[in-house]
Amino acid sequence: MNVIAHGGVGSPREMDDDVLKAVRKGVVDDDVFGTVIDVVCALEDDPIFNAGTGSRMRLDGSIQMDAAVMYGGEVGAVGCLEKVKNPVKVAAEVYKGPYVFLVGQDAERFARGMGFESYDPSTEKRGEELLKMQNKLGEHQELKKVYDMVDGGDTVGCVASLDGEYAAAVSTGGTSFCIRGRVGDSPLVGCGFYAGEHGAVVTTGKGEEIIKRLSAYRCYAGIPEYGLKGACEMVVEEFTDGASLGVIAVGEEGVASASSKQMSQASL
Repeated sequence: MNVIAHGGVGSPREMDDDVLKAVRKGVVDDDVFGTVIDVVCALEDDPIFNAGTGSRMRLDGSIQMDAAVMYGGEVGAVGCLEKVKNPVKVAAEVYKGPYVFLVGQDAERFARGMGFESYDPSTEKRGEELLKMQNKLGEHQELKKVYDMVDGGDTVGCVASLDGEYAAAVSTGGTSFCIRGRVGDSPLVGCGFYAGEHGAVVTTGKGEEIIKRLSAYRCYAGIPEYGLKGACEMVVEEFTDGASLGVIAVGEEGVASASSKQMSQASL
């Protein structure tokens, strides 16, 4: 099995060991779908990452999380999900049913119905970050000006392959200076992730720009022509406006990645 995971574009390479620990913990023999879910779940459980426990707070102090999985042509995703420990596991439950994407209070209601207990993912570190964001916003008075300063996001993700089968999973607590209800690229198929017959791709970076460019699908579609590494580099090079982008991918060639700035990652 080939597996690669990341800790978010902008996360220092000193965190590679933390990502590797999650990869080693999450690998499920002969099960690519179970592997990507368990690896991302392990990353969600580590408060140094912006997913699950340790997710960033919205400007009002709340935490809303996004997550998604894709395997075998099927997708499960959740957006603006609150008060669960592992959003990726909820996304996996959506995957098993007739729907693709559940959001907000109804996603939380679905999670409770699936047996997921109420959980507070906040940490002291994120509370301190919130105060700094609120102070900075007060200085500039206009949210758009402050939000434009945000470059990238600490999304976590994993892709895996085995015998021509490919799977992807992604999770995030959102970006800095984020209002309630904002959904970025992470849970949107073709934007934050994609998996098909050529491989699997997960992205991380400035969510709004990734959405506009359909970066995950463009990388995936480029694999046959440019190769795995070339396809990753192609979509990163498209971000000529300075917005950050990181990509990890898996295919017949193995694993590959590319990033416009440092990005913690690990592979097996």
